[in-house]
Amino acid sequence: MKNKEKYVCFCEKTYVPIYSKPWWMDAVCGKDNWDVWLYEKGNNILAAMPYYLEQRGRYKYITKAPLTQNNGIIFNYPDDGSMKNIAKQKFEEDTIKNACIFIQNFGLDVYEQQYQYNFRYYLPFYWNNYEIIPRVTYVIKDTSNIEKLWGDLSSKYRKNIKKGQKNSISRQNLSKEHFYSEHEKVFKKQGLECPFSYKLWDGLYEACKKHNSGKILYATDSSGNITSLLFLVWDEKSMYHLLGGSIPGYQELESYNSLTWEAIKLASQMGLKYDFEGSVIERISKSFREFGGNPEIYYRIRKVFNPEIFEKEYNMQRNRLYS
Repeated sequence: MKNKEKYVCFCEKTYVPIYSKPWWMDAVCGKDNWDVWLYEKGNNILAAMPYYLEQRGRYKYITKAPLTQNNGIIFNYPDDGSMKNIAKQKFEEDTIKNACIFIQNFGLDVYEQQYQYNFRYYLPFYWNNYEIIPRVTYVIKDTSNIEKLWGDLSSKYRKNIKKGQKNSISRQNLSKEHFYSEHEKVFKKQGLECPFSYKLWDGLYEACKKHNSGKILYATDSSGNITSLLFLVWDEKSMYHLLGGSIPGYQELESYNSLTWEAIKLASQMGLKYDFEGSVIERISKSFREFGGNPEIYYRIRKVFNPEIFEKEYNMQRNRLYS
């Protein structure tokens, strides 16, 4: 069996976050643009690392897949994860050492992947001269008690949500075409192009729909105008705040905050964590914080193998400092 075929079987027996599931990788990368490294002993897969391969001119990257928060190594711990800390660290160290050998021999110019927030033991990468870049997401890990969740919100956001509920109606079942055209407005207001194509969105939406792993929520005012929207995705353990925003001209209605609250309640009904996916942009990070989730650090692990790229990046940073 090829690695991807083995990986499909591995995912049927092991929890794999939605961003690393084979069908997700097919949808966002294209079936021929991703692969997976497997760490095997005997007939057992001890770890897997799906990766998106991108060619940028003459440079070859393993990098973050489109619309995908993380990939990285998925560990399949022996004994159902009941190992002692020392044994667990040794297992992770051995796995990462072999992953580094694979990456080193791949002929890459740059390796760059974001890891899940439950990946903590990055030292083996550091010892192999990888750059460790911290990022932050906010996660509501226990959504079971909706009254407690309401109490955990900041007083400001409880007020905003009530205002949004008064000024808008939460709805579902918006068409994928309509969602994309409305979502484009969020970026156009900032003078930006939508960072993903309709083709990519269409493929991802249909894949999520097929696997019962995604839903569009949106809000309208009393005249039926769309004021905010969200696209949620989920796996067996977590719901993720993937896409969304307030439609320009309707921000003061606060419908986006009330819509996010509806998403959190949906996660509660489904027994899932709620992951805001994070942002290092101060405005967005502070907004997510108000919903009462815990800040969780996750890591972007990076190494530049090509001296040309290293020199270009150094010069760009130097120019920023002295311009």
